[in-house]
Amino acid sequence: MLNTILSISAITVLAIVCVVMHIRQKKRIAALESNIDESKQKLQQALDTVQKTKEDTDKIVNEYYALNQAGLRIIKHKKQKEIYNTTYEAIRKFIHTDSIGIGILNGLYNSLDFSFFNIESETIPFARYNLDICNNVNIYCFTHGKTVLLNDYQKEVAYYIDTDKYKVSKNITGSALYIPLFDDDIIFGVLSIFNNEPNYFNDYRTEIVRSIVSYLETAIVHFSTARTSERQNKQYIAHRLELEHTLNELRKSQSELLKISTALRNTDNAVMLLDGAGNITWINNSFTKVYGYTLEEFTHQSSYYEQALRQKDSIEFYKFVYDNAKSVTFTLPHITKSGDEVWVQTTLSPTFDDKGKILQVVAVDTDITSLKKAELEIVKQRNEIELKNKDVTKSIEYASTIQQALMTGQGYLRQRFKKSFLINLPKDIVSGDFFWMGDKFGRKYMALCDCEGHGVPGAFVSMMGKVFLDEILQGCRVEDPPSTILMNLNDKLQEAVSSLSSKVGGIDGMDMSFCIINSRNTQVQYAGAYRPLYLVRKGELTTIMPDKISIGGISPDENFQFEDHWLQLEEGDFLLVCSDGYADQFGSEFGKKLGRRNFSNLIIEASKMDNADDMAKFLYDKHIEWRGTLEQVDDISIVGITITQGEEDDEEA
Repeated sequence: MLNTILSISAITVLAIVCVVMHIRQKKRIAALESNIDESKQKLQQALDTVQKTKEDTDKIVNEYYALNQAGLRIIKHKKQKEIYNTTYEAIRKFIHTDSIGIGILNGLYNSLDFSFFNIESETIPFARYNLDICNNVNIYCFTHGKTVLLNDYQKEVAYYIDTDKYKVSKNITGSALYIPLFDDDIIFGVLSIFNNEPNYFNDYRTEIVRSIVSYLETAIVHFSTARTSERQNKQYIAHRLELEHTLNELRKSQSELLKISTALRNTDNAVMLLDGAGNITWINNSFTKVYGYTLEEFTHQSSYYEQALRQKDSIEFYKFVYDNAKSVTFTLPHITKSGDEVWVQTTLSPTFDDKGKILQVVAVDTDITSLKKAELEIVKQRNEIELKNKDVTKSIEYASTIQQALMTGQGYLRQRFKKSFLINLPKDIVSGDFFWMGDKFGRKYMALCDCEGHGVPGAFVSMMGKVFLDEILQGCRVEDPPSTILMNLNDKLQEAVSSLSSKVGGIDGMDMSFCIINSRNTQVQYAGAYRPLYLVRKGELTTIMPDKISIGGISPDENFQFEDHWLQLEEGDFLLVCSDGYADQFGSEFGKKLGRRNFSNLIIEASKMDNADDMAKFLYDKHIEWRGTLEQVDDISIVGITITQGEEDDEEA
């Protein structure tokens, strides 16, 4: 019985132990599974991190590669226009911009010249800003040589320019970035970028632009031959400063002079030492190479500089150094032993003893003969060009006098229309625009013509147009409308083209507004080749549109006829015809065209004035105000007439 009880007890204990071990085992398994899950999560997180890092790395590598490729495309170009256009495309590839400008230093005019300025994908031909007038942030960036970032243009521009003195347009909004362009440490230009969104240029976008700018700088330096001259000048200045620094060290003690004596002997510059009394004590080998004299030959009469110096004009500079104990630099020509002339730039630097007295004077001569010859040759060529330009200009001015004498003037116009004006502003001395007027059948025939091109070529075409119109008017019939006259003019110009094509390759055509106004000023007939007729009646503007084809561009075999427009006129109506030069003028702060809409508004304002001279002055002043410092882009001609009816008897058939 006891054994049975013991057996049962043992089994029970064993079962309990097994249960406990089983429970512990399950806990261990659960713990292991938990650890495994946690390890899996950490492993997945690590894999995600590695994947993200790889993606970021790939993005950086791809971006760097793209930037590098864009930069290489900029550098490979050798023409300025191609460099600028490729830079513009590279920047637009990485960031959005509303305008980009590249300005380069023009030392002759002390200005920042923008031969490339792109505003809303429209390229502005040229802009020049005087460096002495800080009226925009481009000038500030250049003169201070540092990057300028405007997160809000309207709020922050006053930090850099005097907005009370130089007004800033309220139309400029958003952010702007200005980065100076350097050749080593010499600033030579500015790149400016605008975006209409405030705070657009963050660190990432700014660095993108900086990377592209580094390629732009390299490309411009390679392109410009002037950079070579600047680098040579820079090396020369650095070399001179190095010598001056060395000479300053000589002032500390005589022992320092001995340490650099070897350098003075081997330099390419001629070096001469004088003692405190003004006696020449030593010259280096380069002195003999430059002038041909040894020390004994140079001082055979006296070692004192007043008797020894071959170039007597330099004596006053030596006296200045000894009298004032100050350095001086001067440039003079010298005659060598062989009789050749050399130009030398001399720097005299005194060294002092412990008591402040002159111990010796070091004279360093730099041979600048090649630079001087180049300078003299440039001056000679410039003078020759100026003389030739004066001769050509005189001839063209005389041609302008002849052209003005032959063309219809304001006096002739006002004999027919009391309240009228004529504005003629040639881009060059002579003009491709002309105004023509004639009388027949009691009517006034008039044309405002814009010959393609300007200057001398345009003037020759304008003279042909005037002669042809005189011939056409002589043979004109009373029933001939403006369209017939334009077609006759086209045929004559076509004939001229045919006869001249074998000699000069043909001639350009012309755009024209042609009007016939009856004697009592109650009706106008109009036809146009690309040039419209503007009519303002009681403050409202109507534009009578022309045919979109030029005179001279219609072949005889074409079945084309200009459209005639018949308008009944009222007392006080204002008529205006013009060439396209006024509306196409670039100007304002942004260098944009004036445009047709702005021009239409100016026509309405002018029509309200009582005096014709005031109208002309108003339009002229507005043109000058809009153009500002920019060049006139084309010839400008405007004719304005205020209708006064019933001045003559109507003799029409």
